[in-house]
Amino acid sequence: MTLAVLGRPRLKAADAAWITALRDRHGKALAAPEIGPHVTLVFPTGATDATTATGHLAMVAGETPPLDLAFRCALPVPDPDSGDTFVYLVPDEGFSTLVRLHDRLYSGPFAEALRLDLPYIPHITLGRIAEAKLARALADDLNGQEPEIGARLETVELFRLDGKEPARRLAEVALRG
Repeated sequence: MTLAVLGRPRLKAADAAWITALRDRHGKALAAPEIGPHVTLVFPTGATDATTATGHLAMVAGETPPLDLAFRCALPVPDPDSGDTFVYLVPDEGFSTLVRLHDRLYSGPFAEALRLDLPYIPHITLGRIAEAKLARALADDLNGQEPEIGARLETVELFRLDGKEPARRLAEVALRG
């Protein structure tokens, strides 16, 4: 079983629609599109079981207050595994708190799954594009619109991802630190 921990920030309806439209247009190859806009906090791994992961999630969430976020920048990021380029929506506000939450989640049962060869960039994925120049052009166009997307992360969620069936949420835990 492959597990992932995601944060699905609460967005204004217009912002959620804007992100969803971009993901529909440019994210055909995104994994588990049915989840919708989210920030991945623990990437898919088989390092632990759902019961242990849920307990760990509850412990970390109990020490973490809800996070206010502001996304203002699109960033093209090459994927070393596929050769494609992702277009990320990156937060200005909340960046460091998301990084610290990610780091706390990668302790305990997820510790062995942490990839040290890639930097963690908190983001909402807007698209996955085969040609890097087109991804750069999309990011430039989006940044020219000067996006200002406020959001609040109040929960973290454990999902089961197996690639054959739609993603299934196993647990949702409130941030309450």
